[in-house]
Amino acid sequence: MNIFKFQILSSFLNLIKVFVLTTLFFAKLSAHAQKQYAINRYRSGSIKSHGWINNNQKQEHWHYYYKDSIIKEKGFYKNNLKNGYWKTFYKNKAIASQGAFKNGKKEGYWTFYYNNQQIKSSGKYKGGVRTGYWKSYQNNGKLSETNSFTNGLQNGYSKHYDSKGNIVREGPVKNKLKEGYWRFYKQAKLCESGHFKNNSKTGYWNEFYSDGALKAKGYYTKGLKVQFWVYFHTNGKRSKFGRFLNDKETDYWHYYSKNGLLKKEGHFLKGKKTNWWLFYDTQEKINHKCQLKNNKKNGYCLMYHNCLLYTSPSPRDS
Repeated sequence: MNIFKFQILSSFLNLIKVFVLTTLFFAKLSAHAQKQYAINRYRSGSIKSHGWINNNQKQEHWHYYYKDSIIKEKGFYKNNLKNGYWKTFYKNKAIASQGAFKNGKKEGYWTFYYNNQQIKSSGKYKGGVRTGYWKSYQNNGKLSETNSFTNGLQNGYSKHYDSKGNIVREGPVKNKLKEGYWRFYKQAKLCESGHFKNNSKTGYWNEFYSDGALKAKGYYTKGLKVQFWVYFHTNGKRSKFGRFLNDKETDYWHYYSKNGLLKKEGHFLKGKKTNWWLFYDTQEKINHKCQLKNNKKNGYCLMYHNCLLYTSPSPRDS
Protein backbone atom coordinates (compact mmCIF):
# COMPACT_ATOMS: atom_id res chain seq x y z
CA MET A 1 0.00 0.00 0.00
CA ASN A 2 2.82 2.37 0.93
CA ILE A 3 4.66 1.46 -2.28
CA PHE A 4 1.56 2.35 -4.27
CA LYS A 5 1.27 5.74 -2.58
CA PHE A 6 4.95 6.41 -3.24
CA GLN A 7 4.54 5.64 -6.95
CA ILE A 8 1.56 7.98 -7.20
CA LEU A 9 3.49 10.76 -5.44
CA SER A 10 6.52 10.18 -7.66
CA SER A 11 4.39 10.35 -10.79
CA PHE A 12 2.79 13.55 -9.57
CA LEU A 13 6.18 15.18 -8.91
CA ASN A 14 7.36 14.16 -12.37
CA LEU A 15 4.31 15.83 -13.90
CA ILE A 16 5.06 19.03 -12.00
CA LYS A 17 8.68 18.87 -13.14
CA VAL A 18 7.62 18.44 -16.77
CA PHE A 19 5.20 21.36 -16.45
CA VAL A 20 7.82 23.68 -14.96
CA LEU A 21 10.41 22.77 -17.58
CA THR A 22 7.86 23.21 -20.38
CA THR A 23 6.83 26.60 -19.00
CA LEU A 24 10.47 27.75 -18.74
CA PHE A 25 11.17 26.52 -22.26
CA PHE A 26 8.29 28.44 -23.78
CA ALA A 27 9.08 31.52 -21.67
CA LYS A 28 12.64 31.43 -22.94
CA LEU A 29 11.43 30.81 -26.46
CA SER A 30 9.02 33.77 -26.13
CA ALA A 31 11.73 36.05 -24.77
CA HIS A 32 14.04 34.97 -27.57
CA ALA A 33 11.31 35.69 -30.08
CA GLN A 34 10.81 39.24 -28.63
CA LYS A 35 14.51 40.14 -28.85
CA GLN A 36 15.57 41.05 -32.35
CA TYR A 37 18.30 42.92 -34.16
CA ALA A 38 16.93 46.07 -35.82
CA ILE A 39 18.37 47.89 -38.82
CA ASN A 40 17.02 51.33 -39.78
CA ARG A 41 17.81 52.97 -43.11
CA TYR A 42 17.71 56.37 -44.78
CA ARG A 43 15.55 56.76 -47.89
CA SER A 44 18.72 56.35 -49.93
CA GLY A 45 19.10 52.86 -48.52
CA SER A 46 22.19 53.55 -46.41
CA ILE A 47 22.07 52.39 -42.81
CA LYS A 48 20.88 54.99 -40.31
CA SER A 49 21.16 52.89 -37.13
CA HIS A 50 21.27 49.31 -35.91
CA GLY A 51 21.09 47.52 -32.59
CA TRP A 52 19.09 45.22 -30.32
CA ILE A 53 15.39 45.62 -29.48
CA ASN A 54 13.56 43.70 -26.78
CA ASN A 55 9.87 44.26 -26.06
CA ASN A 56 9.95 47.25 -28.42
CA GLN A 57 12.71 48.89 -26.37
CA LYS A 58 16.29 49.53 -27.41
CA GLN A 59 18.75 47.40 -25.48
CA GLU A 60 22.49 46.79 -25.39
CA HIS A 61 24.82 48.14 -28.07
CA TRP A 62 23.64 50.57 -30.81
CA HIS A 63 25.34 52.39 -33.71
CA TYR A 64 24.15 55.51 -35.54
CA TYR A 65 25.45 56.81 -38.91
CA TYR A 66 25.47 59.89 -41.10
CA LYS A 67 23.83 59.57 -44.53
CA ASP A 68 27.22 58.81 -46.07
CA SER A 69 27.60 55.76 -43.77
CA ILE A 70 30.18 57.39 -41.50
CA ILE A 71 29.72 56.55 -37.83
CA LYS A 72 27.86 59.31 -35.93
CA GLU A 73 27.56 57.87 -32.41
CA LYS A 74 27.63 54.58 -30.58
CA GLY A 75 26.86 53.32 -27.12
CA PHE A 76 24.57 51.27 -24.90
CA TYR A 77 20.86 51.30 -24.11
CA LYS A 78 18.90 49.86 -21.24
CA ASN A 79 15.12 49.85 -21.50
CA ASN A 80 15.17 52.46 -24.29
CA LEU A 81 17.39 54.87 -22.31
CA LYS A 82 21.06 55.56 -22.93
CA ASN A 83 23.12 53.88 -20.22
CA GLY A 84 26.84 53.39 -20.02
CA TYR A 85 29.64 54.66 -22.21
CA TRP A 86 28.89 56.65 -25.41
CA LYS A 87 30.96 58.26 -28.14
CA THR A 88 29.94 60.78 -30.80
CA PHE A 89 31.90 61.56 -33.98
CA TYR A 90 32.39 64.27 -36.59
CA LYS A 91 32.01 63.46 -40.27
CA ASN A 92 35.79 63.30 -40.55
CA LYS A 93 35.57 60.35 -38.09
CA ALA A 94 37.22 62.36 -35.31
CA ILE A 95 35.72 61.96 -31.84
CA ALA A 96 33.29 64.79 -30.94
CA SER A 97 32.50 63.73 -27.38
CA GLN A 98 32.76 60.82 -24.99
CA GLY A 99 31.34 59.99 -21.59
CA ALA A 100 28.71 58.01 -19.73
CA PHE A 101 24.93 58.12 -19.49
CA LYS A 102 22.72 57.04 -16.63
CA ASN A 103 19.01 56.56 -17.30
CA GLY A 104 19.20 58.72 -20.42
CA LYS A 105 21.15 61.60 -18.87
CA LYS A 106 24.85 62.48 -18.98
CA GLU A 107 26.60 61.40 -15.80
CA GLY A 108 30.17 61.68 -14.58
CA TYR A 109 33.19 62.97 -16.48
CA TRP A 110 32.71 64.06 -20.12
CA THR A 111 35.14 65.37 -22.73
CA PHE A 112 34.21 67.34 -25.86
CA TYR A 113 36.56 67.85 -28.82
CA TYR A 114 37.10 70.07 -31.86
CA ASN A 115 37.26 68.20 -35.17
CA ASN A 116 41.06 68.54 -35.04
CA GLN A 117 40.95 66.43 -31.84
CA GLN A 118 41.95 69.30 -29.56
CA ILE A 119 39.92 69.22 -26.38
CA LYS A 120 37.05 71.74 -26.47
CA SER A 121 35.77 71.34 -22.91
CA SER A 122 35.80 68.86 -20.06
CA GLY A 123 34.07 68.41 -16.74
CA LYS A 124 31.44 66.48 -14.82
CA TYR A 125 27.70 65.98 -15.25
CA LYS A 126 25.17 65.03 -12.63
CA GLY A 127 21.65 64.15 -13.71
CA GLY A 128 22.26 65.58 -17.19
CA VAL A 129 23.52 69.01 -16.09
CA ARG A 130 27.03 70.35 -15.60
CA THR A 131 28.41 70.41 -12.10
CA GLY A 132 31.70 71.31 -10.44
CA TYR A 133 34.80 72.65 -12.15
CA TRP A 134 34.88 72.88 -15.98
CA LYS A 135 37.62 73.85 -18.41
CA SER A 136 37.13 75.07 -21.98
CA TYR A 137 39.84 75.35 -24.64
CA GLN A 138 40.40 77.07 -27.97
CA ASN A 139 41.06 74.96 -31.08
CA ASN A 140 44.77 75.78 -30.79
CA GLY A 141 44.91 74.00 -27.43
CA LYS A 142 45.12 77.20 -25.37
CA LEU A 143 42.86 77.52 -22.34
CA SER A 144 39.72 79.52 -23.14
CA GLU A 145 37.89 79.71 -19.80
CA THR A 146 37.41 78.04 -16.44
CA ASN A 147 34.07 77.97 -14.64
CA SER A 148 32.28 76.31 -11.77
CA PHE A 149 28.73 74.98 -12.07
CA THR A 150 25.90 74.15 -9.68
CA ASN A 151 22.80 72.41 -11.05
CA GLY A 152 23.82 73.39 -14.59
CA LEU A 153 24.28 77.09 -13.84
CA GLN A 154 27.56 78.98 -13.58
CA ASN A 155 28.31 79.70 -9.94
CA GLY A 156 31.72 80.62 -8.60
CA TYR A 157 34.90 82.19 -9.92
CA SER A 158 35.26 82.51 -13.71
CA LYS A 159 38.34 83.19 -15.85
CA HIS A 160 38.51 83.89 -19.60
CA TYR A 161 41.57 83.93 -21.90
CA ASP A 162 42.48 85.16 -25.38
CA SER A 163 43.89 83.10 -28.26
CA LYS A 164 47.42 83.48 -26.89
CA GLY A 165 46.45 82.26 -23.45
CA ASN A 166 46.50 85.71 -21.84
CA ILE A 167 43.82 86.39 -19.28
CA VAL A 168 41.02 88.67 -20.55
CA ARG A 169 38.66 88.89 -17.58
CA GLU A 170 38.02 87.26 -14.23
CA GLY A 171 35.50 87.45 -11.44
CA PRO A 172 32.63 85.74 -9.61
CA VAL A 173 29.43 84.52 -11.27
CA LYS A 174 26.09 83.81 -9.62
CA ASN A 175 23.45 81.91 -11.60
CA LYS A 176 25.18 82.73 -14.92
CA LEU A 177 25.38 86.47 -14.11
CA LYS A 178 28.46 88.51 -13.20
CA GLU A 179 28.23 89.44 -9.54
CA GLY A 180 30.85 91.14 -7.36
CA TYR A 181 34.34 92.41 -8.13
CA TRP A 182 35.69 91.84 -11.70
CA ARG A 183 38.95 92.62 -13.48
CA PHE A 184 39.38 93.13 -17.24
CA TYR A 185 42.68 92.94 -19.16
CA LYS A 186 44.20 93.88 -22.52
CA GLN A 187 47.29 91.94 -23.56
CA ALA A 188 47.47 90.59 -20.00
CA LYS A 189 47.53 94.15 -18.56
CA LEU A 190 44.77 95.31 -16.22
CA CYS A 191 42.58 97.85 -18.06
CA GLU A 192 39.56 98.23 -15.77
CA SER A 193 38.12 96.90 -12.54
CA GLY A 194 34.97 97.27 -10.50
CA HIS A 195 31.78 95.66 -9.32
CA PHE A 196 28.88 93.99 -11.09
CA LYS A 197 25.34 93.49 -9.88
CA ASN A 198 22.99 91.28 -11.90
CA ASN A 199 25.49 91.31 -14.79
CA SER A 200 25.66 95.15 -14.97
CA LYS A 201 28.47 97.45 -13.90
CA THR A 202 27.59 99.21 -10.67
CA GLY A 203 29.33 101.33 -8.06
CA TYR A 204 32.90 102.60 -8.21
CA TRP A 205 35.13 101.66 -11.19
CA ASN A 206 38.72 102.33 -12.24
CA GLU A 207 40.20 102.37 -15.77
CA PHE A 208 43.93 101.97 -16.44
CA TYR A 209 46.53 102.60 -19.13
CA SER A 210 48.66 99.68 -20.36
CA ASP A 211 51.47 100.69 -17.98
CA GLY A 212 49.12 100.44 -15.00
CA ALA A 213 48.65 104.19 -14.57
CA LEU A 214 45.15 105.31 -13.64
CA LYS A 215 43.17 106.47 -16.70
CA ALA A 216 39.76 107.26 -15.19
CA LYS A 217 37.60 106.69 -12.14
CA GLY A 218 33.92 107.13 -11.40
CA TYR A 219 30.57 105.47 -10.88
CA TYR A 220 28.20 103.18 -12.76
CA THR A 221 24.53 102.39 -12.23
CA LYS A 222 22.99 99.48 -14.16
CA GLY A 223 25.90 99.56 -16.63
CA LEU A 224 25.74 103.32 -17.31
CA LYS A 225 28.22 106.00 -16.23
CA VAL A 226 26.69 108.37 -13.68
CA GLN A 227 27.75 111.05 -11.21
CA PHE A 228 31.28 112.47 -11.05
CA TRP A 229 34.11 111.12 -13.26
CA VAL A 230 37.77 112.13 -13.44
CA TYR A 231 40.11 111.29 -16.36
CA PHE A 232 43.91 111.42 -16.34
CA HIS A 233 46.80 111.80 -18.80
CA THR A 234 49.45 109.10 -18.91
CA ASN A 235 51.66 111.27 -16.68
CA GLY A 236 49.05 111.18 -13.92
CA LYS A 237 47.74 114.75 -14.34
CA ARG A 238 44.02 115.31 -14.78
CA SER A 239 42.82 115.49 -18.38
CA LYS A 240 39.14 116.26 -17.69
CA PHE A 241 36.42 115.96 -15.11
CA GLY A 242 32.68 116.38 -14.89
CA ARG A 243 29.42 114.54 -14.43
CA PHE A 244 27.61 111.81 -16.35
CA LEU A 245 23.92 111.07 -16.61
CA ASN A 246 22.87 107.77 -18.23
CA ASP A 247 26.31 107.31 -19.81
CA LYS A 248 26.39 110.82 -21.36
CA GLU A 249 28.27 113.93 -20.25
CA THR A 250 26.09 116.50 -18.53
CA ASP A 251 26.47 119.83 -16.70
CA TYR A 252 29.85 121.61 -16.53
CA TRP A 253 33.15 120.00 -17.64
CA HIS A 254 36.82 121.10 -17.44
CA TYR A 255 39.62 119.96 -19.80
CA TYR A 256 43.39 120.17 -19.09
CA SER A 257 46.64 119.77 -21.00
CA LYS A 258 49.32 117.24 -20.06
CA ASN A 259 51.15 119.89 -18.05
CA GLY A 260 48.03 120.53 -16.00
CA LEU A 261 46.89 123.83 -17.58
CA LEU A 262 43.21 124.51 -18.22
CA LYS A 263 42.40 124.16 -21.96
CA LYS A 264 38.63 124.61 -22.12
CA GLU A 265 35.49 124.44 -20.05
CA GLY A 266 31.77 124.48 -20.68
CA HIS A 267 28.39 122.84 -20.61
CA PHE A 268 27.12 119.46 -21.84
CA LEU A 269 23.57 118.37 -22.44
CA LYS A 270 22.93 114.68 -23.16
CA GLY A 271 26.53 114.15 -24.22
CA LYS A 272 26.83 117.18 -26.54
CA LYS A 273 28.45 120.55 -26.00
CA THR A 274 25.97 123.38 -25.53
CA ASN A 275 25.74 126.98 -24.31
CA TRP A 276 28.91 129.08 -23.75
CA TRP A 277 32.35 127.40 -23.89
CA LEU A 278 35.62 129.04 -22.84
CA PHE A 279 38.94 128.27 -24.53
CA TYR A 280 42.39 129.09 -23.10
CA ASP A 281 45.89 129.63 -24.47
CA THR A 282 49.11 127.95 -23.29
CA GLN A 283 49.39 130.48 -20.47
CA GLU A 284 45.92 129.55 -19.23
CA LYS A 285 44.51 132.92 -20.36
CA ILE A 286 41.15 133.05 -22.10
CA ASN A 287 41.59 132.99 -25.88
CA HIS A 288 37.99 132.88 -27.08
CA LYS A 289 34.53 131.81 -26.07
CA CYS A 290 31.77 130.50 -28.26
CA GLN A 291 28.13 129.65 -28.13
CA LEU A 292 27.62 125.98 -29.03
CA LYS A 293 24.70 123.66 -29.68
CA ASN A 294 25.00 119.93 -30.45
CA ASN A 295 28.81 120.28 -30.54
CA LYS A 296 28.68 123.04 -33.20
CA LYS A 297 28.90 126.85 -33.20
CA ASN A 298 25.50 128.40 -32.71
CA GLY A 299 26.01 132.13 -32.47
CA TYR A 300 28.90 134.34 -31.43
CA CYS A 301 32.56 133.49 -30.95
CA LEU A 302 34.26 136.24 -28.96
CA MET A 303 38.03 136.61 -29.34
CA TYR A 304 40.39 137.81 -26.59
CA HIS A 305 43.96 139.07 -26.34
CA ASN A 306 45.55 139.30 -22.91
CA CYS A 307 42.09 138.65 -21.54
CA LEU A 308 40.67 141.67 -23.42
CA LEU A 309 37.89 141.33 -25.98
CA TYR A 310 39.06 142.55 -29.41
CA THR A 311 36.55 141.27 -32.02
CA SER A 312 32.90 140.26 -32.27
CA PRO A 313 31.28 138.40 -33.97
CA SER A 314 33.57 135.79 -35.65
CA PRO A 315 32.89 133.03 -38.16
CA ARG A 316 35.39 130.78 -36.42
CA ASP A 317 34.18 127.40 -35.16
CA SER A 318 35.30 126.06 -31.79
